Amino acid sequence: MPVIVDLDAEAAPKPRILVVSLEYQECYDESVNRFLTPMTELATVQRVKKAATLTRLLTNESSEPYSAIVLTDAALTLPENLPLWEHVLSYLRRTGATAVLTGQVACFVIPDDLDDFFRVSGLPEWKAGMYQRNIVVMNEQADGIRDATHFDIGDKNGLKAAYSVKSLCLSGVKSEHRWYVPDATQEDPNLNIAARLTRSPEGRDPERVRQQAAVAYGPVGEKGRIGWVGDINTEDPSVKVILALCGLDPAKAHVEPLKPRGLRFDAAQGRFVEIED
Repeated sequence: MPVIVDLDAEAAPKPRILVVSLEYQECYDESVNRFLTPMTELATVQRVKKAATLTRLLTNESSEPYSAIVLTDAALTLPENLPLWEHVLSYLRRTGATAVLTGQVACFVIPDDLDDFFRVSGLPEWKAGMYQRNIVVMNEQADGIRDATHFDIGDKNGLKAAYSVKSLCLSGVKSEHRWYVPDATQEDPNLNIAARLTRSPEGRDPERVRQQAAVAYGPVGEKGRIGWVGDINTEDPSVKVILALCGLDPAKAHVEPLKPRGLRFDAAQGRFVEIED
């Protein structure tokens, strides 16, 4: 009998995601792999560490487009790299892809550089905001959540309605572009006394806190999008947020729980080291 491929029975092709790590350092692999590992289960993931390779990939119109471009470090926010970021923006506008800033970006970005980065991106109101731990809550009316087709906000295995996170928030983000916002009315049980006392005045102002965005999702031109995840620790719920921003169903992802680790001072090495199991 002839062998005929049943196209109706074939699985849909996986989305293609490009991970950009121009300031790659092996010591951050564990943090970044927290979202890269489940991402590879749901998408075809490629990684680039050189600017020349990134430029070549972005200008190759013959290949199938990426659905998302994930920035794992702050390299493209540097003033000298803004021309390269312009290439990425052109790609987003042309293909409708989403760029997601996560990983080590929030840890190492310079606030003034981040402001210029968003200005070049057509989002001049977006600015580096407060940096502290908060309970953040989902804005179900935000673009990309309200009209989501690739995930169900009611799925208990998907996005969390609220969670505790230490993050670099953004100010100046429109309400419809804030996926998660800090809730100053809820006391975060993870905050110790010192952390509470050292909060900035704006960090204690409920109205100002509500105007911040721990996770943002805004437009780039008519088709492209840009996402921001300010979590500096890549906590479990944030991993699923990253996947959702990339167009993947977070409920289908298996996320290994983040294990807290202790430190001890090693006199011989003259530094703190992790306590081994």
